[in-house]
Parts: sequence; structure tokens; C-alpha cells
Amino acid sequence: MSGKWRSPLDIISKYLLFFFISRPIERCFSLSEDHIFQVDLAFNIFFLLYFILRFIAAQDKFWFWLSLNSVVDFFTIPPIFVSIYMVRTWLGLRFLRALRLMQLSEILQFLSILRTSNSIKLLNLVTLLLTLWLGFAGIIHLVENSGDPWLQFANKQPLSYWTCIYFLVVTMSTVGYGDVYAKTVLGRIFATLFIFGGLALFATVVPEIYEILSQRGKYSGSLQSEKGKK
Repeated sequence: MSGKWRSPLDIISKYLLFFFISRPIERCFSLSEDHIFQVDLAFNIFFLLYFILRFIAAQDKFWFWLSLNSVVDFFTIPPIFVSIYMVRTWLGLRFLRALRLMQLSEILQFLSILRTSNSIKLLNLVTLLLTLWLGFAGIIHLVENSGDPWLQFANKQPLSYWTCIYFLVVTMSTVGYGDVYAKTVLGRIFATLFIFGGLALFATVVPEIYEILSQRGKYSGSLQSEKGKK
């Protein structure tokens, strides 16, 4: 099965992620009435079949299990089938779908939208930052809405996914308004890891983005016709 079919489906799957993260962490549902779940189930069935075909075609079976697509599939495909059996859906680690953003440049190259090395590098840097924000926001969203397990989940707080993104952006910018903060121990641990890793990445990526945007090739300008003198 060609990757040309998976590329647009990956994009649609990313959009479905944002529908799910706007819903409660855990809830009961009806398969016959939840149309968004039905669409997501159809995509996951396709990804499961694609996973099996990729495994059969893989020359190195060991490294196949460690690839980005495989790791994402491990944590996002099985839970949806468990949800059908339990008649109860749990958001879980579906935020890992944000990792597929790292392949956005490959998709745009395949569609012949990206053609230059600078545009590819720029998009890779931007998607790296977005993946970091969206991924850690998913972790904070999960642990803060669930609570610490050793405290019987008593210290949870209702935070939307978008609030978690805002919290991490403010944290990375070192502003720290204090209007949103992590209450759980797990949330504070992951927020601390994000500060160390995020600031280091931010300090490395932003100068590279500025350098690319400030570059101007020798022949990148446009030609203007001028009248000659007789």
C-alpha cells in the first residue's frame, strides 16, 4: 500500500485529535450515536491494516518496532478497540498523534508544495516546536485532569487542552503569570522537564529560524524592466 494514501489520512487524523481533546478525559458513549468516534474508528482500522502491511514489508523487523509511526500506533490504535469493548472511552495517550506533525514536511514535499531546502528546514524547525508544545500539553492535560494515582486521584483539576497549551507557552517564555499552574505532582514534574528541555530547544531553534528568514539569495529577487536610453 503506497504512502500517498496515508499522507492525507494522517492530516485528517490530526484534526480528529483536536475534537477528542475538547471532550472529557473519560466518558461513556454510544457507538451508534457518536459519529466522531465512528470516523476515528474507521481511520484506526485503516492504520492497523497499514501497520500490518508495513511490518510484513519491513526488512529490519527490530527497528520497525522503534520507528515513530510504530510507537504512535502502539499507543493510539489499541485503546479505541478497548473502548468499544468497555463502552467507555478514555483520552489516554492520543495526544501522541501530534508526533505525526514531524512528517508534515515529507507530506508537503510529496505534494510538491515544498521545493527548496530552506523551506523544508524551516518547516521542520517549526513543526519541532509545535510537536513539543502539543505533546507536553497533552501530558499536562492528562495528568491534571486525572490526578495523582497515589492520592486516589483526589487532587485533579479541570483544565482544557487549550489552557494547557497556554500554560506551556507562558512557561517557555519565562513570563509565568501564575493564573494557571500544575496542582498534581506528576504535572509539576512534567512541567519541570518541559522547562529544561523546552528552553534548551527554544534557544537552539529560534536563532536558526531567524537565520533562515533573514537569508536572501543572490538570485531570489524579481527582475524589473526599465526603459533604455537611445
